[in-house]
Amino acid sequence: MPNLSYHNIVIEKSDSSKEVVVKGEVSNHSDKSYSTVGVRIVLFIRNVTVANMVFTVNGLPSGATKAFKKTIDDLEYDQVGRDINRFDIYTETAF
Repeated sequence: MPNLSYHNIVIEKSDSSKEVVVKGEVSNHSDKSYSTVGVRIVLFIRNVTVANMVFTVNGLPSGATKAFKKTIDDLEYDQVGRDINRFDIYTETAF
């Protein structure tokens, strides 16, 4: 299993649309470089799942930290995004 960590996670409104954006960083603490990392994020409002998706971060060398930004399509910030009070984020796959 890859030794990756996620930090500085921010959930906010997109600058260019009404959708929710998730920003953060992933750090590779392993001795292996990864060309692709599949990241699963689950967003909640009071323990109810409002988004569950996988996105990719490409090119993560050993010992490196890389920023990511993912727009959650069809999830408008003003309708539900501001009420998101919890999230889970973890590695789905890495190769």
